[in-house]
Formats: sequence, structure tokens, C-alpha cells
Amino acid sequence: MNAKSRLGKKFNRKRRRRSIMAFEMIRLDRNASEPLHQQLYRQIRDELVSASVNDSTSRLPSSRVLAADLGISRLTVNLAFSKLTTEGYLHARIGSGTFVAQPLPEAYLSARKPKLDRQLEHPVRLSNRVRDIPDKRVGRDFDLGIAGAPGVSFVPAVTALDEFPIEIWERLRAEVLAKKGAHLLQYASSRGDPDLRKAIAAYSCDYRGARCHPDQIIITAGTQQAMMIAATALVNRGEVAWIEDPGFYQARRAFLFAGATVVPRPIDREGIVIAHRSKQAPPKIIYVTPSHQFPLGMTMSLARRAALIDFARERDAYIFEDDHNSEFRFTGPPLPCLQGLDNSGRVIYAGTMSKILYPSLRIGYLLAPEQLVDPMIKIRAVMDQHSPAIDQATLARFMTEGHFLSHIKRMRKLYSDRRDFFVEQFNSLLKKHFVLQIPEAGLHFVAWLRRKKDLPIITRVCADVGIRPSPLSSCFMKAELQPALTFGFAAWSRAQIREGLMKFASALDAKLK
Repeated sequence: MNAKSRLGKKFNRKRRRRSIMAFEMIRLDRNASEPLHQQLYRQIRDELVSASVNDSTSRLPSSRVLAADLGISRLTVNLAFSKLTTEGYLHARIGSGTFVAQPLPEAYLSARKPKLDRQLEHPVRLSNRVRDIPDKRVGRDFDLGIAGAPGVSFVPAVTALDEFPIEIWERLRAEVLAKKGAHLLQYASSRGDPDLRKAIAAYSCDYRGARCHPDQIIITAGTQQAMMIAATALVNRGEVAWIEDPGFYQARRAFLFAGATVVPRPIDREGIVIAHRSKQAPPKIIYVTPSHQFPLGMTMSLARRAALIDFARERDAYIFEDDHNSEFRFTGPPLPCLQGLDNSGRVIYAGTMSKILYPSLRIGYLLAPEQLVDPMIKIRAVMDQHSPAIDQATLARFMTEGHFLSHIKRMRKLYSDRRDFFVEQFNSLLKKHFVLQIPEAGLHFVAWLRRKKDLPIITRVCADVGIRPSPLSSCFMKAELQPALTFGFAAWSRAQIREGLMKFASALDAKLK
């Protein structure tokens, strides 16, 4: 027997063992009134319904093998297989065997219904914390990330990931693994990789105008976790957190989940409006996006920044500065961060690599006032210990060798070109329906509807043509603004932008004649 034949037989034995294992729990009662083939049919069906199976790995044992294992005749097995095939649970491939059908038939719902009914009689008791999360997704809604399915969707959160220098990243990753080896596979520091903290501190001071040292940097799993850490450290249940309104919906979710009483604060042309005289309880934490307000896009004025810091100091509050899209400013240099103006240790600065590099990296950072560093590290340790050590070490090399700044510079140029082209095409094709607001920074536009009554039709057309701009109203708490949509532009080429907008405009013109 040649090596290929031996390998094939070995593979078939492994596949057979894997298939047989799926039915190890089958028990046939020869004294029962129910026929053996019916017992076998029912138990295989229940196994298929409860198990996670797919067509590529769901080959069943042959009738001969299963009959031998269960001590029954092949006729009994074939009767059960035949019934399962007729009902759509199995399908046979000539010369290959019998496989689980994909997808399973609707009949499986009826097989599970009694169990579901019993669950509904005693609904799961959930905490108020879970029930209060303003998130309406269920079931398969969670299968995709916030960017949704691939395609020209104009979702605001998507960046040009195909432009990421993956070859450089993988080379650096291989080098750090070769140098540090098994050390990177161990549990890591809850504070973060020391080289990465040093690199982030240098970048924050040199390019964002921050004032800090590496010991103030805490590596997080993105900005949202940074919000949770800050809220957990500072806010007791029921205490007040201010957020911008309209504002970042994930901030509202995070502070609510932490138990805060979220109070929306209006926005004007200078940023968040400060209530100096209010009968309400003062805030313990104030969430702002001063460099590029999300979603409206204005930059907080210097006077408002100074007033906000003074307010926080007087009220014994902290400011959470989300430095949203500060790297992608297209008119003039990036503005210094709010933290760099703070002389009283009241600003918690947060940044992320999601928009600069790629979101699934899940690395962000906190620049914490010194008095909050240890408490925040303790909270990070409770949450999930640390971010992946290999990715942290790779990012540290990516930054210290200059690739990080080069990537930002290259992406800023690319996004500037796509931004200008989007404005040109949008105004050419859709000016009759929208007024496009053009901010100084960021990776999305707000398009205000010219006629409020058109919103339902525009929403349907978006769904019909497969684009997913976000309704501005998803960012509202109490704000009452005119209807608008937020369009992303960063992830798509000129050709894709033109094609997507032309398709949208054509469908919209047909509906709004």
C-alpha cells in the first residue's frame, strides 16, 4: 500500500470516528412499544437540532457501521435515514455518503417548541443593568460588527482597511515573537506593554499636545472599555454623568451600564453647553469629543475648553476626553488636546487605534491623572486582565520605527482626496434632496434633509439600494434637530463612491418625482 493510500485510510478512519462520536449518546430500548427505527430517527433528529453542524464536517457513519455499533440491522438504520432524508434533515451523495442538510428544515422549530414554551413560562430574570442598555439588537443582529456586511454602504464607522500595511505589520509581529518568544504567550501586565506605553506617551506629547509620562498610560481594549473603566472608577450607581446631545451612542450605553444617571447636555457652535447654575445634581464625569464633536463635527473653542476645565475643578468632577478622529483633520494642523490645557488633573484622555490602524486590533489607551492610575489599573485587571501581548509588542515596534506616523500621513492624504470627491459627487447628484455639512475633520458628513416629509421614503430607498448611512436621530437623547443622515466616505474608492451615490440618487429621484 502506498503512502497516499495509507494517508487516505487514516483520514477516513478519523472522519468516521468523528462522525460516530456525534451519536454516542443514542440509547435504543428494545422493550419499548416505539419501533427501533423510530427511536433511532427521533434521537438522530434531536441530535442534529441541538448540535452545531455544517455541511463540510457533518458526514454521518455508514448504515453498516452504525448498525454494527448499535447492534441492530442495517434495515433499521436505513429506515431511520430514509425518514430523515424525506424530511430534509439529511441528503445522500452517491459515492460519498450521507450528510447533514444545510440549512436544516423549518420542522426543527416544532421539535424545539415544547422546550421554548417551558422557558417562556419562567422567563429569565435579568438585572436592571442589562434591561437598561439602549440596544435593540437580537439574535443574528449580533453576527456582524457595527460596520455591517461588506459593500458600498457609506456606514460612518468604516475606514480603508485594504490600505493597511499588513506586510510590515506581519514582519514586525514575526520579529517580536522571535525575540521574546514564549514570554509573549504569558499573562501580561494590566497596565500594558512598557514599550507601547512609552511610544504612546511620546506620540501624545509630541503630536497631540498632551502632558504626561508613560506611567500615566493604561492600555485598554478600545475607547468603549476606557469609558467603562473611568465610569466604574468615579461614578456610584445613580450619580450623574453628562454626555453631549447629540452625541456618541456608545458613550450613553457605557455610562448607563456602569449605573450612572446619564444627563444629556446640548451642543452649540463652541461645543458642550455648561450649566453653571442648575438645581440638578452636579456631574461626576463629563464626556466630550472636543477635537471633532461626534456627530456634528464642530471643534470646541479654546474659551469653552478653559471654562469646562474650570467647571470640573469647581464641581469636583472629571472630564472624559474622547479624542475622536483628531488625526484626520483636513484644514490646518491637528489641534492640541484638552488634556494639555489641564493644570488640575481633571481630564482623562482616551485614544484608540481603531480608526488609525484597524478596529479588530482592539487596542486603545487611557491617559489618566496620576491619582486615578492605580484605581483604573485595578479595574482593568478585573475586567479582562490585559490586551493581547503579541499585538501590543507589535504595535510598539510599529510606532517606534516610524510606520505609525507614516501611515497616518498617507491615510490623511487618501481620505482628503476621497472626502473632496464625495462632496463633489454628492452635491452634483443629491443637492436637491440634502444640504451637505462639511466639517474640518472626521470621516463622515452630516446630510440634512431639505424636506422633513421625505425621511420615510429616503429611509426605504437606502434599504432598497443597499446603503446604510446612519440616521442622525440615533445620536439624540433630548435634542430636537432637523432630520439628517450621516454618510461615511473613507472606506471606498472614487469609482465606488460615484457608483454608490449615482445608484442612490437615481432611486431617490424615481421615488421623489
